[in-house]
Amino acid sequence: MSASSVAQLAIYSVLVCPALYLTLCHHRWGLLGWGYLLAFCILRITGGGLSIHSSGSGAKIISSVGISPMLLALDGILHEARVYRNRNLDKRLEYAFMAFVHVVVATGVAMVGTGAGGLAGEHPKASDQTNLDVGMALLEACWAILTIWALWTLKDCSEKTIPGVMEGEMLLHGVLLATVFVGIRVLYGLIAESTQKQNLNPVAGSLAIRTVLGLLPELITTLILVFVGFRTRHIGRYNRRVVQTGET
Repeated sequence: MSASSVAQLAIYSVLVCPALYLTLCHHRWGLLGWGYLLAFCILRITGGGLSIHSSGSGAKIISSVGISPMLLALDGILHEARVYRNRNLDKRLEYAFMAFVHVVVATGVAMVGTGAGGLAGEHPKASDQTNLDVGMALLEACWAILTIWALWTLKDCSEKTIPGVMEGEMLLHGVLLATVFVGIRVLYGLIAESTQKQNLNPVAGSLAIRTVLGLLPELITTLILVFVGFRTRHIGRYNRRVVQTGET
């Protein structure tokens, strides 16, 4: 039994409740972002439970792909922030970008899952490591794209006196801060999976490394998003006003 796995299970069993609450509070434009944060918490509960009883392929695969819902949560919350900060968004560009991020993340997850499963099997192939490396690189690239998109969003903003704009600003700043810690976690995953060093193993490696580079960045990211989510939980009241302005 791993202490970090027990801590992960206990922590996310608590955080899943506010994540569910925020998913319900943020309504239409926040549904994807906060829904994925909820999925991340559930996946971490599942991964923690598996790791307590076994450090086999199932726990390792979940650990490897577990950051993907967080990337999608950042994408969704960033979209929500953009909707409320800028009432003149290009619909096609906005949805095209979100679709692109989903495709990149889904492709990365599929390749990581295939590679990790193959390496954990009885007859691993060289292509399994390649799939794993490329999949993790795609997740790293997705993080970089989201960070650039969030920074680009800073330049466009409606008048702060318009209802919802200040909340959108707070969501954006939360996403920007969260990307720092997600970047640490994704980079750790990329290095761990590429080198396959035992002490870097996200399930059975060094407890200090797993805690500092794995558990803590994910936890801090979740707490940042939950904090800004609660601060903006009444943003749903502006949905009707935003619709009246023609935004999506």
